[in-house]
Amino acid sequence: MHVGKVIRDIRINKNIPSNKVYKNILSRPAIAKFEKGLSDTTVEKFFKILNVLNITLEEFEVIYKNAGNKDLLYTRKYIEAYYKKNVAALKQIAFDVKKEYLETGNEKFRHYQALVLLLIEELNGTNKCREELDVIQNYLMNCNSWGYYEVTLFTNTLSFYSNELIDLVYSRAMNTLLILKNLKRYRNEVALMLFNILEIKIVSKKVSSAKFYLTELNNIKLDVVDNMYIQAMIKYFTAILDLIDGKYQEDVVFKIAEMFEFLGLDSKKSQCLSFYNKVKTLYSIA
Repeated sequence: MHVGKVIRDIRINKNIPSNKVYKNILSRPAIAKFEKGLSDTTVEKFFKILNVLNITLEEFEVIYKNAGNKDLLYTRKYIEAYYKKNVAALKQIAFDVKKEYLETGNEKFRHYQALVLLLIEELNGTNKCREELDVIQNYLMNCNSWGYYEVTLFTNTLSFYSNELIDLVYSRAMNTLLILKNLKRYRNEVALMLFNILEIKIVSKKVSSAKFYLTELNNIKLDVVDNMYIQAMIKYFTAILDLIDGKYQEDVVFKIAEMFEFLGLDSKKSQCLSFYNKVKTLYSIA
């Protein structure tokens, strides 16, 4: 129902009269109910309306999310609370999403609850929420086709999985991921997911497995050619694996760190150098 209100705001901001937007699409009474959020419309009519408004589906989605999408709201909340190590805030989010789940029956709110409870356990240094991890794992394993939601859910819970489970879940979703990489919205998420997997594999000393995922990353390199950060990180992980193989690639690592510093991304520079030093220690590289 919220869609009609967002459409109304876009129409007004573009100074397009309602009779031009909805001509041969909705009747006058239907227009009023739609824009007040009292009724919905068909998918076919929705796409016709977007076409008249000269707005793409991706553009609409951005506007729609900023206008009150709860997924984005909860994601921002739990990420902020986790990095601030605010356990009380995380407990409140877990309570809120559980309430959403009980009221709506929407499984994604159950997943948010499980994820937040796992984050709380991680901050507390305990491991009492095995059933919460099962909720997410079972969902991902039973999905024959992944979308943006599944990619981000997998990425956000990677640190809780074993190496074997990461390989298993990824192999089940690989064909879908290769399709998704052709869609602009997904391709960067797939790359970020692979960065996280690479880090886990390298720390676990699963070098051959890490090289497999680096190959997967290189397979989508051209699809993200416009993203400087992703291209830099591909070179970074290539240099790290070369370093493990005994090839001198420290200069590449330092150049990438300097680039992040030049761009004002000091935290990213620090993360890269920290991981580089961690790898040197783990693999006894002088």
